[in-house]
Amino acid sequence: MTILEQLECGLLANVLEQGAKARIKNTGQIVELKRVSEHGISVVSFRTGGEYFISNKFLEPLHTVH
Repeated sequence: MTILEQLECGLLANVLEQGAKARIKNTGQIVELKRVSEHGISVVSFRTGGEYFISNKFLEPLHTVH
């Protein structure tokens, strides 16, 4: 199965990774994941500056295809 087929089927794992980008579900804003905790809290960095704690349940990873 190709990556495009996996994307269409939604079979890619919904995993947050340190250093990757994610989208805040409520606002749609794109943030960078500085640190990801297994306890459900991540440290995110906004484009405008500043690092904040946010619950993982409000984040969804951005899948990029190169």
